[in-house]
Order: sequence, then C-alpha cells, then structure tokens
Amino acid sequence: MFILQMLLTIICAVFSLWVFGGIYYDVEQRGRRGLALAILWLVVITLVLFLVRPYWLVLAIVFALCLLFLAWWLTQKPSHDRNWDPNFAQLPRFTIDRDTLTATNVRNTEYRSLEDYDVRYETRTYSLSDLKAVDIGILYWGSPWMCHPLAIFDFGNDQHLCFSIEVRYRRGEVYDIVRGLYRQNEIMMVVSDERDAILRRTKYSERQDIYLYRMQQGPEFARELLDTWIKATNRLYDEPRWYNAVTWNCTTTIYWMRRGQIRWDWRMLFNGALDKMLYDWGRLYQGMPFDELKQASLINDRANAASEEGFSREIREGLPGFPEPSTATE
Repeated sequence: MFILQMLLTIICAVFSLWVFGGIYYDVEQRGRRGLALAILWLVVITLVLFLVRPYWLVLAIVFALCLLFLAWWLTQKPSHDRNWDPNFAQLPRFTIDRDTLTATNVRNTEYRSLEDYDVRYETRTYSLSDLKAVDIGILYWGSPWMCHPLAIFDFGNDQHLCFSIEVRYRRGEVYDIVRGLYRQNEIMMVVSDERDAILRRTKYSERQDIYLYRMQQGPEFARELLDTWIKATNRLYDEPRWYNAVTWNCTTTIYWMRRGQIRWDWRMLFNGALDKMLYDWGRLYQGMPFDELKQASLINDRANAASEEGFSREIREGLPGFPEPSTATE
C-alpha cells in the first residue's frame, strides 16, 4: 500500500508541475499574467495538500484538477497561419505522375550566416525509377544523448532530396526543450537541397557534427521509405500538427510514420544512439565495428570544403558503405 501511495504521489507531483508549465506557456503565452496564474496554481495545490484529509482525497482532488486542465489543453488547435521564420514559411508538397515525382517548396537557402541568407523555394522533379538508395544523416549539437536525423534520398547524378522533421519556428524563435513539452510550436517536414540542410549545421552553426551513413537495403527499400515520407509530408501540408519534444519530435514521429513496420526501441526516445540502433539492426554498413564506422562517417570538414557543383559526390567519396563514384551515377 505504501509503494502504491508513493507511486501515485510521484505521478501527481509530475502532473502538477506539467500543469504549472502549461498555464505559463499555453494559457497566457509566457507573460507576467501567465506566471502569476501558474504560481496561483501551486498555491492551490499546496493548500489542498495541507488542508484536505485523508491523503487519498488529496491525491484524488489534485489528479482531478490536472485532468480538467488536460481536457482544456487538448482543445487547442495547431495552425498553418503564423508569423513564420522565412526558412520555415513554405510547406512542401508532393505529387506523382507515373514515374515523375514533383516536389514543390524544396528549400535551397544560400547562407552567409544564420542571420544573413537568401531563402529560395524551388519546384523540382525526380524520376522514381532513378532512385538508388537512402542515406541517413545524424546530427549532434553538443549532447551525446540527443541527435537529429536527416533522411536523404539518392536519385543518382548528384540529385539528392533531404527530409528533416523539425519545429516550425516563428520569427525570432529558437529551440527550447521545455517549451517543446507544450502547445507552443507546430511540427513540419522540411524538404530541402542537402547542401542547404548540411551546411546550415556544419558551417553556420556552432558545435554541430553530422555523420552520414548509407542504408544498405537497396532501391526497393528506399522507394518504400520514400513513399512513407511523401505521405507524411502531404498530411502535414493538409493538416497542421503540434510538435512535442517527447511524443511528436524528430525521431518519435518517424516511429509513428512507420508504425507496424519497425519495432519500438528505447533509442528512439533517447535518440543519441540512433545510428548504433540502425547498425545493430543491420541497416548500416557491417564491414567494420560501429565505433570505427562512426569515426569514418563524420563529414563536417569535407562538407565545408566541398564545391557547390560537386557537393553530393564530394561529401560521400570514400565513406564506408557507399559505392565507388564510377558506379554511384550509373
């Protein structure tokens, strides 16, 4: 009985703290009034704790109040109509006509810095029969426990299309993991030229490293995976969805996209070991131990030095698991 009481107490305490943040972030949008209301919430919970008996009734009241807030919180609706950061302003969309894939709003930003850039959105076409493979970029920004994955589809002849599940930032916003627990940002699929996606991280952001791996399953698997990403992108175009740092983030969203086709693994939540998970599943090159593969797959220096015209070829040349240049563009 004591263990059950302690467990329920911990659940109520965590739930109450989450409601505190929800009032501050979502009721009054981080203003002074929101902070005052959040503090008032803690005062009410404290009064219940000290004035109500028995203890089971305290837990019941706190839990009921939290559920009432959750019921309101779930009524908030995401929107496509915000004051968006220019690099996240246009939602991509795909159409397929026989063998031709048309991608609209492919981002191809030319950066001079993260504050000084020329945003370009392009319409590009690809031949589906040319699809050869899918590469996975794994981005780290300081912590070995968390990463950000990129899915890059190789259509040959230096044609690569990059997908990235990201927070859809409004003007002036930066990433905030606490804010990401609430209904503060929508999620979007950024579809871009891979040079845009990679140089934004390696050249113009501090302390960010990218590792590039070739998935070893071949064209049929790449086409199946591409269809999944296309459908998810078009769904987000038609219907906005909230970003959540735990349940709908850059990695757990992939699990929901592929639900029933991949098994759950704890490394999808604490995703800093996402590349090791793929290696353990046999998805990445198996010709060397994982630690050696990872060390050989870091592409920061080669990406920053690559020419614009030969970028895709130059960042891959000599990487383990990739075909030789003479066979990569056949």
